[in-house]
Amino acid sequence: MEIKVKGVSKAFGVSVILDGVSFSLEEGQKVGLVGYNSTGKSTFLKIIAGLLDQDSGTVTIRKGAVLSYLPQDTSIVSTETVRDYLRRISRIADLERQIGPSSEALEEYERRNGYAFDHKTNAVLTGLGLNPDLSARKISSLSSGQRSKIFLAGVLLSDADVFLLDEPTNNLDLPTLIWLEDFLLNTKSSCIIVSHDRSFLDHVTNRVVEIDWKTHKLIATR
Repeated sequence: MEIKVKGVSKAFGVSVILDGVSFSLEEGQKVGLVGYNSTGKSTFLKIIAGLLDQDSGTVTIRKGAVLSYLPQDTSIVSTETVRDYLRRISRIADLERQIGPSSEALEEYERRNGYAFDHKTNAVLTGLGLNPDLSARKISSLSSGQRSKIFLAGVLLSDADVFLLDEPTNNLDLPTLIWLEDFLLNTKSSCIIVSHDRSFLDHVTNRVVEIDWKTHKLIATR
């Protein structure tokens, strides 16, 4: 089991957002998270990602599991080049610095096929509708739409055990959306995906849960 949530509650002032929510995510499972606006979907992801504290309850992450989180606001402010940003955010650059003749870093680097990272980066950028030549440009020189896609590319290149994706289809055209569906269908990573695009969720996920706006609990819808 990758993630186990038990009895998690969260309120902002007098507004209850989550009330005793329990949830589990198995290895390789892809779960869609739906609900009306402002019912706590983003809050739930942030709690799992460790970016927000719950008021009560527990969140247990499998020891050693790597989580990668895509927020709705994906603006990046950086003077790094795209290539340097992606190598840093994916942890490939750290692994290269730690590599020794018989180090764990070398084993991890080889497991992640780090020698082919640039090729994988080009494939992801192309899939997201970006020219791989952007790799040499500074992120600060890109449009907001391009920066959002670079953020998504960084998440997808992280080789995380769990992807936490908050509205990943925002601002994607149809070819890019189809590419993302194919990527998520073929990844071994587990996923929790917040999206209003039910067709996308139907294609990608094998389970859908909803935050009920009355009870503030999770209910299964598929």
